[in-house]
Amino acid sequence: NPSNGGRGAHHFVLSRGDSCFMQRPQRHFSSSRDISQMDGEENSASLDMSAFPPERIRNFCIIAHIDHGKSTLADRLLEVTGTVRKATPQFLDKLPVERQRGITVKAQTVSLVHTSRERGRYLLNLIDTPGHVDFAYEVSRSVAAAQGAVMLVDGVQGIQAQTVANYHLALSFGLALLPVINKIDQSAADPPAIAAQMQQAFALHPDSILMASAKTGQGVHAILEAIVDRLPPPGGHVHAPPRALVFDSWFDEFKGVVLLIAVIDGSFAKRDRVRMHHTAREYEIEDMGVMHPHQLPTPHLRTGQVGYVITNMKTAREAILGDTMCSATSASSAAV
Repeated sequence: NPSNGGRGAHHFVLSRGDSCFMQRPQRHFSSSRDISQMDGEENSASLDMSAFPPERIRNFCIIAHIDHGKSTLADRLLEVTGTVRKATPQFLDKLPVERQRGITVKAQTVSLVHTSRERGRYLLNLIDTPGHVDFAYEVSRSVAAAQGAVMLVDGVQGIQAQTVANYHLALSFGLALLPVINKIDQSAADPPAIAAQMQQAFALHPDSILMASAKTGQGVHAILEAIVDRLPPPGGHVHAPPRALVFDSWFDEFKGVVLLIAVIDGSFAKRDRVRMHHTAREYEIEDMGVMHPHQLPTPHLRTGQVGYVITNMKTAREAILGDTMCSATSASSAAV
């Protein structure tokens, strides 16, 4: 129920009214110069998803109060990992109202490849979340697909209402938290005072709080390293019958219904027959892949990976957010 602020969000699995379908506008590109300290331009055509078993995957979201810099941090993460050369401001915000008002309304996802200084390459699946209290249910869906959360707090304004609400929501889903104080470049910022505020409100250890400026890029590499070091990998069983959580969807006028899924167990491949747990309807996977940052087809989606699936599903009513997608040949598969 969107009105409950996301609390008790585990009950959203069988909510029939949670379609949230819309046609997504075309993204915009920019060919500006590279930013400094880039990880290196990723060649999307050679992205080998088999190189990322669950232990080399981190699924995370960014939770923050409105206007605390969440979209700007997402832009910097895209640039620093080489996913884009230069991100158009609010790159993941595709609805006109989002760009006009500077807020995130619709949850998005993007797969980043980060090369850790000491541990090699990791697949980081950023599941973007709205910051406004009116869209708390969108946050709950994103949190359900993640294992960790970057909790962003404005270095000037400090903790605010939605910070606290999202903190408790993340804890209710068992997410590991990575606290970050943003906007430390601003003259009015007071990081020590905000850190003390966070320690008191959330019982955080002082050393666990990172300092950053999403605007300038300061501290962004440290955030990426902390995501790898401090957030857990997804669980699941590689050799189990395939199951996936459907956590978002939209309608494409050329392709039909597009589902965003987080693979919990096993793996899915093109031409697999799948069944939706709630409706018991069966479909064939016609296309699948990851958002990197746009649709990049892949032959498989494996345990722990997050991506899109296009089946022969034709109407929005057939997709229920929070449903479980499983193999049509499995005798029985429990809901996620």
